[in-house]
Formats: sequence, structure tokens, C-alpha cells
Amino acid sequence: MPVELSVYTAAAISVIMDPPGQVPVFLSLVGRRPSGSPRRRDRPRRLRLHLMGIQQRITAAVAAAVIGAVSLTACGNDEDTALTVGHDGSAASRTAAAVYAGALARTGIDVRSTADPAAQPDLLEQVASGDLGLYPAFTGDLLVQLTPAPKAVTAEDVLADVNRSLPQNVSVGDPALVSDRWQILAPQKAIEGADVESLADCGKFPAGLPLVVTKTPPVSVLDAVAVCHHGPVETVETADELVTTVRAGGVLGLTTALDAASVPDLTDVQTLKSDGAPIAQQLVPVYASGHLEKPQLKALSRVAGELTTADLAQMVREVREGSDPRVVAGQWLSTHGA
Repeated sequence: MPVELSVYTAAAISVIMDPPGQVPVFLSLVGRRPSGSPRRRDRPRRLRLHLMGIQQRITAAVAAAVIGAVSLTACGNDEDTALTVGHDGSAASRTAAAVYAGALARTGIDVRSTADPAAQPDLLEQVASGDLGLYPAFTGDLLVQLTPAPKAVTAEDVLADVNRSLPQNVSVGDPALVSDRWQILAPQKAIEGADVESLADCGKFPAGLPLVVTKTPPVSVLDAVAVCHHGPVETVETADELVTTVRAGGVLGLTTALDAASVPDLTDVQTLKSDGAPIAQQLVPVYASGHLEKPQLKALSRVAGELTTADLAQMVREVREGSDPRVVAGQWLSTHGA
């Protein structure tokens, strides 16, 4: 005679959900004889055996599932999930990279800095391919890489064109208060004597003044300062030497804002502001889209709101003198709460 399952349904479900506590209850139920049915002494024994088989199968399935989950977790832990921060090898890039890496590490993620430098175009390609998480760049240089002949020169226009021209899966963060724009440096007396207020007035200086640099300027920069009617370009070793030479008079200097700001003593010299060219150069983090969560993006924004040209210039000077970029960046981060 078929067993009346209605008597046992609730207990059987309980056995599956919690076998140790419910087996006795179920077994007590299976010992009952449904009303009107003849006694069969072997029925409880057969049901007990059937139940034991169910329990064994459930136990085996649960054990397999747990082992599988542990295996997957172990495999996942073997995967390197660290965010890698790169740089181009220059003191400014190494220092900015250390600032960004330190700020991101403070959010609790694993951050690693690359030991070997790479050219800016290669860094951009590595971010686009997913091989690199982030690197620092200046917007003007970035736009020149992305656009053969960029027309934008102001900070806002350059940043907008950069955002429009970035490869897929690449983003830039908020620009810091750091400029590395090329600019003319002139003696204070010469500026006042010629009534020069900006780069547009540079032609008021005597024609043929030598132009002193520490590195070869891009052609577009030389075109932008051609209004000065300068003489031959002369190279000196350091920004300090450039400032000293300009202070002595009879020359003009052409340097970046970051290099000029790295010189402690800028008395008797002044840079010429420009509303146009040379192209703006704002510091931004270039990163792989989707690799950063909200806490990391907030950390980058805090750096953007705190880091100034003077701050980075001072850190760069320390790095050039032999300090570890990570130590210098860590001190700045602790001081500014970024």
C-alpha cells in the first residue's frame, strides 16, 4: 500500500534544511501507521534506509559546493589586482606619480609604482590596453599626442579637446592647480623700463636679446615667443643658472612654470603672462576607465584641489637633490590631508 506522504512532507523538508536536528522527528513520524492500513514491520526500516541515502547525497553535494567555492576564492586571490602607477622618468613625473599613488593607497587599495619609465605616448597606450592603471600628464602635451595640430591653447579649451580625443577606456581626472606652461622670464627693471605687461608686449624689449633655456623648447613654443624678436638661443644647465643669468640683464629666459617655481630666489625677475600661446599645461591623472571606484576618484579630486605649482616645484627640487619621491610625496599628503 502506498505511503501517505502528506503526513511526512513538513518533516522531510526540515530534514533537508537541518538534518541533525530533524531526523529524530521524521523518524518518529515514519513509525506511525496511517489509519486503516495494515501493520507492516519493515516499513519504518525501509524508510529509515531511504532517508539515510538522501542525507548522504545532500552531505556530498554540500561538501562539493564548499570545496568549489574555496577553490574559486583561492584562484581569485592569486590574481594580481594592484593598481599600477607609471611615469616618464622625469623628476616632475616621478614626483606627481608618487603623489597620486600615495593618495590612492590611502583609500585602502593595493597600489604599485613602476620602476622603469616609459615615454608619454607609451604610457597612454598602456593605459588604453589595460596594462597600466594611471600616470600623470600635462594637458598640452597630451593634446599634442592625441591631435596632430591642436588649435586650443587656453586651459579650458585644451582640457575639453583632450577629453574629446582620448581613446576608449581612458579618462583624465580633475586638473590640479599645477601649470607647466612655457613662459618668458625677464628682468624686473627691463619690464618696467619698456612698459611690458604681457607676452603680447614682448616686442617692446630691444631686438636681438639672447634667449636662455635649459632644454630645447618645442617649435610651437618658439613660434609663440617670436613676438619678442629675440636673438640666438643659449642653453644653461639648471633653472637656477637661468634665473641668475636673466637677473644679470641683457637676456630673456624661456622656461616652464614648474622649473621657474623650483628656484627659491626669484627676486628682480618676472614671468610674462599670456592669454594665448604657448599651449596650457595643466597636471592631470590619466587612468583606465572603470578601474577606480568612488573613494579613489574622490582622493584624486582632493589632490587636484590642494596641489599647486609651488608645491610640486618644491617637491621636484627635493627629488632632483636625491630625495625619494615616495617620501617627499608622503610628507606632502600628510601635511595637506589629501
